[in-house]
Amino acid sequence: MKARLARTALSSLALGSMLAAGAAMAEEADFFNRFAGSFAGSGQVQRNAEEGYNEVQCTLTGQPSSSGISMSGQCGAFIFSKQISADIRYDPASDRYSGTYVGSSIGPASLSGRRQGDAVVLTITWPQPVNGDTKATMTIRNSGNGQLGISITDQVTPGGPTAQVTSIALARL
Repeated sequence: MKARLARTALSSLALGSMLAAGAAMAEEADFFNRFAGSFAGSGQVQRNAEEGYNEVQCTLTGQPSSSGISMSGQCGAFIFSKQISADIRYDPASDRYSGTYVGSSIGPASLSGRRQGDAVVLTITWPQPVNGDTKATMTIRNSGNGQLGISITDQVTPGGPTAQVTSIALARL
């Protein structure tokens, strides 16, 4: 009898976990769909401590899937143009996002973080030091009203204070 009760309890627990994971994926899928389509906008990027901010114009196309978001596009100013992309996947078991960001001249960076309301807050791990370290924070915000914001905070000088080095606001086309 005890073994039967234990099996029933374990089965109930497993079913509850599967239902919770399914509900989490459904909620995340709704969030992913906010990124579908084309976006355009502008913002500021500070490439290093020696330069001030550069005004940039950006275009971005988002492609949601059942497990994440892929975004690709281009940002540029008078003196430079850069292809950018991010491929971000959600793991319902850990409730975490992870993926890859391409846009820096030093190569692809890994992303890892969590969703906080209308934003995904990700730690960027660069393949080589940028501004003296290999970590920064990217926040991708989409409230579902056709507006998309991307910001990056980092230390501009080694050991210095953290500052916003990228701020881009885009609107759905």
